[in-house]
Amino acid sequence: MLTSGAIHYPRSTPGMWDSLMKKAKKGGLNTIDTYVFWNMHEPTKGEYDFYTDRANLPLFLETARKNGLFVMLRIGPYVCAEWNFGGYPQWLRHEPGIVFRTYSEPFMREMKRFMTKVIEVVEPFMPENGGPIIAMQIENEYGDHQREFGKDGDRYATWCGETAMGFNVSVPWVMCHQYYRVDGIIPTQNGFYSHQQLKRFHRDYPGMPDMWTEMWPAWFQRWGEPAPYRPIEDIAYAVAKWFAYGGSYVAYYMYQGGTNFGRTSGPFITTSYDYDGFIDEYGLENWPKYLHLQQLHQLILENEQLLTENDVPEPVRLADDPSANAHVYGNLDSHTYLAFLINSDSSRDITVTFDGLETELPRWSVSVVRGLGKSQKQPELLYNTANLSQQVKRAQEHPPKFEKISSGLKTSEMRWRPLRTTRERTVTAKRPAEQLSITDDKTDYLWYRTRVTVPTECLQESDAKLVLHDAGDVAFVYFNDKFASMQHGQQDRLATFTFDVPERVLVQNSTVDIAILSQTMGIAHNQRHMEAYSRGLLGSVTLCGHDITEGTWEMQPGLEGELLVAGDSPLDPHQHGSTELLDTTWERYDPAQRKLQTQRQETDLGAHMRWYAIELDSNMLAQAQEAAQDGEKFLYGVDLSPMTKGQLWINGHHLGRYWLRRAPSKEHHRPCQRCEYSDWYSPDHMCRQLCGEISQRYYHLPRSYLNLPSASSRSVGPSGINTLYVLEELDGHPERISIARRVSRLPGDKDDDGGRHDTPPPSRGKMGCGIWGWMLAVGTIVCAAAAAVGLGTMLFRAFTRWRARREYAPLGNGDSSD
Repeated sequence: MLTSGAIHYPRSTPGMWDSLMKKAKKGGLNTIDTYVFWNMHEPTKGEYDFYTDRANLPLFLETARKNGLFVMLRIGPYVCAEWNFGGYPQWLRHEPGIVFRTYSEPFMREMKRFMTKVIEVVEPFMPENGGPIIAMQIENEYGDHQREFGKDGDRYATWCGETAMGFNVSVPWVMCHQYYRVDGIIPTQNGFYSHQQLKRFHRDYPGMPDMWTEMWPAWFQRWGEPAPYRPIEDIAYAVAKWFAYGGSYVAYYMYQGGTNFGRTSGPFITTSYDYDGFIDEYGLENWPKYLHLQQLHQLILENEQLLTENDVPEPVRLADDPSANAHVYGNLDSHTYLAFLINSDSSRDITVTFDGLETELPRWSVSVVRGLGKSQKQPELLYNTANLSQQVKRAQEHPPKFEKISSGLKTSEMRWRPLRTTRERTVTAKRPAEQLSITDDKTDYLWYRTRVTVPTECLQESDAKLVLHDAGDVAFVYFNDKFASMQHGQQDRLATFTFDVPERVLVQNSTVDIAILSQTMGIAHNQRHMEAYSRGLLGSVTLCGHDITEGTWEMQPGLEGELLVAGDSPLDPHQHGSTELLDTTWERYDPAQRKLQTQRQETDLGAHMRWYAIELDSNMLAQAQEAAQDGEKFLYGVDLSPMTKGQLWINGHHLGRYWLRRAPSKEHHRPCQRCEYSDWYSPDHMCRQLCGEISQRYYHLPRSYLNLPSASSRSVGPSGINTLYVLEELDGHPERISIARRVSRLPGDKDDDGGRHDTPPPSRGKMGCGIWGWMLAVGTIVCAAAAAVGLGTMLFRAFTRWRARREYAPLGNGDSSD
């Protein structure tokens, strides 16, 4: 049996990977799942990066191997993943004649070329070389779009299967959320629940393994939304039911969500990709979820022989109640079995008698019982998905939190400067151009500027308006270089923005300069025809009802300073390899003079936006670390609640966008008002938390990006200096920014990663070669490869049957060196 969890290597730092995998293994997982992110590895066509920082895929795979974990490698290369542009590089949309994700020769050519490169890079980690990869995925959730493309969609799906099999790798290929048969490919399930699909799957795909590639234990979060939460009782119910119905592989999406560093998030998705995972964004256990499911994983793995050596049973009704059923793996007569007793009623507890054991099945729950042989009269109750242990209940009383370690940043360590604009890199056209055609998504920002004569309609109206039709995602508007206001859309939908025109510019026969700073908040990650995705000013622009779309427009990409921050210190711009701001100065920031300092620049276009350069108090960080208990490593976050909206860097590393936007209150948001574990979960209808609070207040400062007293080789910049750059787009009080540590504790002994636990790791069982027989399909060398990397035994007949119908290229001896 395979228990898997998604951990995306670009969403955490290499310094975190070993700890994350150790915790995943202690949590009862034997497999790690990850996508491969095309736009991270080939941002420029033909120029690859598989070895730098968070793009170091080989290091990630090696870390899994050293920890005795398998890997499901989901190449795609379309990934969705709430990742910018679904993982596609921007240059791909410029290929002549290209149409994404259909039978398009330019698209298929580039997709195959990238996949070929990935397989070349990961070849040392294939099973014949003692590596951890046990399966690969091509495409991603294509079943949602195949029908939309008609016959070309069918031809493309077939091409995907033929291309995958043509690589002649030694592991099976899957296509997730794939509704239509593709020869040679294992179709898999995604969803909050998947047991209901298995009966049809067994009928349509006899002998193939039952794989749930994405079990969603919660959901992602957008700016302005309350935090998603899924009750742990319901997660356990869904997973136990999956195994009861014959499932053999489950992968949590996400097990650890991590961080959307830089500009990697999809539209309006928060920088935190925590996903309410089993391990949080910072790498600490989410103890209630972690512990409750750890127990289930343990008993599944300990009883895998019963589950894999017996056919999937037909359910047997209990207590003459259609909501109560038993799924029995093994022999009731000999009392050698593992049984799942299911109560699918969402409102009633049901008392049943099973093999002499009288037990109450709580509503919406699964009890797992094991027969102990003929010498024992009653079976043993191992687990119930709705009954939480005292340890789990105690964990729920101590949720993860932030502890402040600074009350504010010293103003003597702060510099600031207003944003300034130039006319460099300006493009002129007769109407506003589409934004991505100019920025190529190398920046969020594009200036649009035009000069018009005040229409007579403005003089006749008491409520003059500037209206931007079909615009997105965010627009900052200026009249005669003075900032007016900002408006934003939602998700990836275009919007109509309406701005008040100040009376001071409404002078007869005069001209008015209109500047619009358009901002993208991530590029769509899940749309049909993503190659045609567009942003900026796409519709008409009207001033007091007068159409000013046609005229003379200047477009300029980027903001002054974006290149400068990709370095070490704002106080010496020469260190950054950029001459963009060499003629500017940083002023000392004085909170008492804040208004005067900003008023001096109020006539400059864009001056309401400000850069702040803050040198963190390294002594404060060191003293906090020294006060920690032995072996405990502090995990840092920056509290940006005094700010409004912008972007953040530390020591030249782009941490991401920030937005201190509040979620609706409980009274005004129905999903905040109801959270019962005993119902079909949906993040749109239930169990939202932190209602009325800021969607994301804290932003992750990875230890490996900081220059700490015990700095590692991954640290950057001058020793002991930590420079935080803040680009504030609206207004804020940077002197009130503070640093906090992330804490997630349970009473008990501390582990070697600085967290707290008081449960032993789950038993792994005897060692052997069973899993390689069905999972890797590599013939006589599989036991040697498995022994070489020290992987556990699992026998799964379904994969054996699947393997018997497939032929792979001959393999070498594949001895591994550890």
